[in-house]
Amino acid sequence: MDSLDDVTGIEKYLVLKATQARTPIAASFELTPCCNLQCDMCFIRMNHTEMKAHGGLKDMDFWLKLAQELKEMGTLFILLTGGEPLLYPHFKELYQALKQMGFIITLNTNGTCITEEIAQLLQTYRPRRVNVTLYGASRETYEKLCHRAEGFEQCMNGIKLLRQHGIDTKLNVSVVQENKHEFDEILAIGDRFDIPSEVNSYMFPCARTGHSGVGAIDARLTAEEGGKYDALYQKHKHGSAFNEVIAATLKEVEEATPYKEEVGITCRAGKSSAWINWQGKMTPCILMEYPAVNLEEVSAKEAWSNLGEMITKLPTHSDCKGCKLWKLCQVCYASVSLEKQHNGNVSYLCRFTQCEYDILKQLINK
Repeated sequence: MDSLDDVTGIEKYLVLKATQARTPIAASFELTPCCNLQCDMCFIRMNHTEMKAHGGLKDMDFWLKLAQELKEMGTLFILLTGGEPLLYPHFKELYQALKQMGFIITLNTNGTCITEEIAQLLQTYRPRRVNVTLYGASRETYEKLCHRAEGFEQCMNGIKLLRQHGIDTKLNVSVVQENKHEFDEILAIGDRFDIPSEVNSYMFPCARTGHSGVGAIDARLTAEEGGKYDALYQKHKHGSAFNEVIAATLKEVEEATPYKEEVGITCRAGKSSAWINWQGKMTPCILMEYPAVNLEEVSAKEAWSNLGEMITKLPTHSDCKGCKLWKLCQVCYASVSLEKQHNGNVSYLCRFTQCEYDILKQLINK
């Protein structure tokens, strides 16, 4: 489970109870860092040579053993991701085995590898949802951003196959410099397929150890652009209910007392969810390389326990104290840590949020 934004009431209750009990109800399996696209902002992607130089992929037995251990610990939801997870050599066998074990599975994919065979597999063993990342609305943008023009038609065909086979599908959209000019067209594709779109115009400024490439910090929007596109997405997302929903949101923001706490891990990371990277290390989330526990050395249960202890020793951040817009901000422990690591401060987040607030005010008053 990658988000609580669209979960059912029962799922939300289960996740909240798991968080209170510190049970890893959700786990993400990052099967491979390899991808057939070469997106400028990707901070995970490696080629096969780099991947092998860093230890190579884990075999299917590793993931199945881990899954069994997690199941005994209370894990219910598994997200399969990458890189491009459909490029994992044993994807079909692993997916079917995890479904037969009783897991509720979500799949993250760029959509280009969805074939009739994959669509039929997903129809037979239904996932909770397939999240398709859409990087543009034309061959030209896929060529500039992903360095593979044919990826656009392949993604469109993949979405079409998912819809034809009745698979619950959502678009994930990352807005960056190379695709911002197609923002409206990208959202229109989701509308045309009658599937929801989730837009992310904030790119975390990070890169994995061993990764080579442009990186998110070079490809991302300016803070002011990011805030603008996030506000425009809210208008598209809420449609006719925009004024009512955003008025309530802004009222909550304006009535909130300035932020008083140190920034620590306040989300589900390391409390009811875990990220297992392609090298077999358990971390709190995709954006945190530390703390990490090697699952080749200890059991999942011991790794989860060790991770919890390590999280309590992480330094907190005081940068957000006094902020009046914190309820609107996309701040989290990882974002603050990474902004400070790469930029020395969190001003990007501050400017992003202030711009989003100002534009939401303008839109609601029109």
